[in-house]
Amino acid sequence: MTAQSPPEKNKVFSITWPDGSRSQAIVAHPDKNAEETADMLGLVRPRPTIFVTGGASYMTDKDKALTEAIIEKGIARFAQDYGVTLIDGGTESGVMHMIGVARRKHGYNFPLIGVAPLGRVEYPGYTNPLQQAMLEDNHTHFVLVDAPDWGDESLTIVRLAQAISGNGQRASTGILINGGRISRQDVFFAIAEKMPILVLEGSGRFADELATAFRTGQTSQKLVQAIIKGGDIELVGTVEGPQAVYDKLAKRFGERSN
Repeated sequence: MTAQSPPEKNKVFSITWPDGSRSQAIVAHPDKNAEETADMLGLVRPRPTIFVTGGASYMTDKDKALTEAIIEKGIARFAQDYGVTLIDGGTESGVMHMIGVARRKHGYNFPLIGVAPLGRVEYPGYTNPLQQAMLEDNHTHFVLVDAPDWGDESLTIVRLAQAISGNGQRASTGILINGGRISRQDVFFAIAEKMPILVLEGSGRFADELATAFRTGQTSQKLVQAIIKGGDIELVGTVEGPQAVYDKLAKRFGERSN
């Protein structure tokens, strides 16, 4: 890998992967207009949109297998069937890697956009001494937020999902799988913007904490209280399988768009 300076802000460039494939990318200020970013990347709007937040930390092998099946046969298949643009954190880890692998495995063509802080990632052609993750090479587009740390991209993810959906012209939703501190923030911002959230109960960590609080109405966490009070939240269990996830998304999104 040849080191280079960070790419110029607000200018589209290509990331070339070792296999010769390419992804379009842009470095954007955290407050950059999301509609403009979508247009610069050539993303079709309005289009139904899903953002996925979370990870696979502390999952057992069984839980990982269940999650992989749900992502492959539930979420990714749904995105292909319904012409959905899918947005996630874009790195080579956890559910983001699972989504990229599922898209490649089946030859799907739905747009898969990774949104991550430039200060914590690395990719071919750009080395970063502060990197904590590599970008995932099956994503079609990246929005690299010009910011130093994880969580600085949260608002960009929510705003980009809204912009691509036409700010309500087409359906949009978030999906929470497992997750920790950053997912709390992602979900809070999404709920504040009136975006519904589908919680994968049984996937662990914040997803299970939120599911329990939603079921019981009891939590000592003020942020979780705010999410429950103001949010359009729906639960689906990992044990229900991929088809249950697919069906719940289909109910929300209505007729196929392709």
